[in-house]
Amino acid sequence: MDFKERYRQLFYTCRHVLTEPKKVWKDEAAGLSPQALLKNFYLPLVVLVGVGVFLGQLIFSSQFLLSYALAKSLREVVSYLLQYFMAVYLLNELLTGFGGEKNKEAVSRLVAYSFLPFLLMSFVVGLFPGLYALGVLGLYGIYLFVQGVKESLVLPLENQNRYTMVGLLLIFLIFLLLNVFSWKLLQAFYGYGA
Repeated sequence: MDFKERYRQLFYTCRHVLTEPKKVWKDEAAGLSPQALLKNFYLPLVVLVGVGVFLGQLIFSSQFLLSYALAKSLREVVSYLLQYFMAVYLLNELLTGFGGEKNKEAVSRLVAYSFLPFLLMSFVVGLFPGLYALGVLGLYGIYLFVQGVKESLVLPLENQNRYTMVGLLLIFLIFLLLNVFSWKLLQAFYGYGA
């Protein structure tokens, strides 16, 4: 698959996930492997976020600091990658505690697709920092997560809501801890405006 075709497929998948989430979960029952999902879907979006943050920092910052823009974009990329891996591992392990079966493929899709709105809004806000209020649109990812749990995970019906709530709380805690830590680390090197 060439570069142009790969990104056409990425755009189609993003549009499909955002506009028809219920259909996506049903169609993707035998979808991509976790490695292919990471390589062809999640990683290109994370790199796009990093590029957006880098360019936004260079264009809209009052001071031109290439190293700071690079560090800030690298922070964003590493943070999203760690969030993905930690969430997939922990949510997969959590399944057995709620009477379900471990399914790394389904959990990988659940995490990657539910992070999509957050990634897109991070790109927009990174590129245009003045539009930070649009970041709230990333909360659509919560709806995608809820639908994904219902449609793609094998859980007893009575445990789906509890798993969803615990999973969302877990993802939020991972996000909070990684971002606070990485922000403090960035401030240690660039204390003036991190």
